[in-house]
Amino acid sequence: MPEKKVTAATLAGAIVTILVWVLSLAGIDIPGEVAAAITTVLVAASAYLTPHSHRADLARPAGDTQPSA
Repeated sequence: MPEKKVTAATLAGAIVTILVWVLSLAGIDIPGEVAAAITTVLVAASAYLTPHSHRADLARPAGDTQPSA
């Protein structure tokens, strides 16, 4: 199963692409550079705000209280 952060970032990129297309159908022209910048900002924000997926193979051993390096 993919990492939650990757899924959120991919979905954000797709949503912006579809939104720009719908706006173009409505007669609102968004330059490609602006659409790319909006995509970049929303992908970064969604990936940053989404928590990591839990992975059992990366869990600390029982009793380990040391912070990871």
